[in-house]
Order: sequence, then structure tokens, then C-alpha cells
Amino acid sequence: MSGTLDYEALPQREGLRSKRRRKDNIVAAEQQPSGTNEDNQQADEHARDRAQHGQESIQAHRSAAVGQHKFEYLDHTADVQLHAWGSSLQEALQEVGLAMFNYMTPIDELSVDEACTREVSVSGHDMHSLLFNYLDELLFVYSAEYIMMKHINITKLNEENFTITATGHGEKFDRSRHECGTEVKAITYSAMQIHETEGDAEIFVIVDI
Repeated sequence: MSGTLDYEALPQREGLRSKRRRKDNIVAAEQQPSGTNEDNQQADEHARDRAQHGQESIQAHRSAAVGQHKFEYLDHTADVQLHAWGSSLQEALQEVGLAMFNYMTPIDELSVDEACTREVSVSGHDMHSLLFNYLDELLFVYSAEYIMMKHINITKLNEENFTITATGHGEKFDRSRHECGTEVKAITYSAMQIHETEGDAEIFVIVDI
């Protein structure tokens, strides 16, 4: 193939983050309170709602699923909350990763370029830090290489040692071919929730846009 394509980032992009700065941000985030009073109140309301209404409440949250995917976007002041679910925590984690990419460009319109296949392996000290590091590593793939994932397959998930290995398949974002959504700038711990029961799991994550 002759010529070179120029890949441009989405609007709002402020430049590449270095690995060192990214890790510093993770440490700083883990040392911060879990969220504002508003975020914590929202999380408490979700918990009370789930306790009161059980599965009916869960299904109500899932009424705005994007296409055939198992994720949706919930309103949140100045940011957006990703909500993903599945029959297992592994599936919910795959879906929340796709939800993040889909917010930046519709993933159903992406192709799969095998040259853009990437594997990520992350660890954490608990499930929340594992979720944060997993999404942050996927976001770094976009930040460093402009690669958007159409499919994500978690090949290893260890809930005792808090480790994830995942493989993503997609292609480089090209503004001449792909719809521009809104760039996700960072993952947050605010009102982060992970719920897992037999045969069902769901995840709530607020991302900075």
C-alpha cells in the first residue's frame, strides 16, 4: 500500500500521556477520596434502589442499551457514567471497555486490522483499582497509537490476585472515515461500582470527558 495516512485524534485531545505520568496519576487517584458528596450520594441511592427493587431495578437501568451491546450511558454532571453488564464479571469488563471506545466513535462502524491487535495485562490491589487500571491501559492504547477497539476478549481474570489479561481488536482512528464522538480524557474512581451475583454482573464507571 503506497502513501501514509495521517491519523488525527478526536477533539479535546491535549497530547500524549507518558507512562510515568499515567502511573503517577493512578497513584494519586488511589490516594484521593472515593468521590464527592454528590457522587457518594448517587452511589448510595443506587445501592438502596438495588436492595429495594432487586432485579427489576437492574433491568430498568439497562433500558438504554446501545444497539445489541450490553452497555449504556448515564447522565452525570460534566462527565459521563459508563454502565455495562453481562452474565459474568468477565463479560461485563469486556463490555465496559467497549463502552469507553464507543463513546469516542461508534465501534460497530470499525473494521478489524490484525496489525492493530493489542494485548494488555494489568493488576491492582483490589477490584476497583483493577477496573481502573484495565480501562486506563485501554485508554493509553488509544492515546499512544490512536487505536480504537471493536472487540475485547478477556483471556485471563483472577479475582483473588486482581489481574486481567485482555486482547483488543480494531483499527486506527481516522477522522476521514470515522465519526468523531467525544474523547475520554481519564478514568475516575468517583461512584465506581462493581456488582456480581450468580449469572449476572454489572459495572458503573464515571469517566472524564
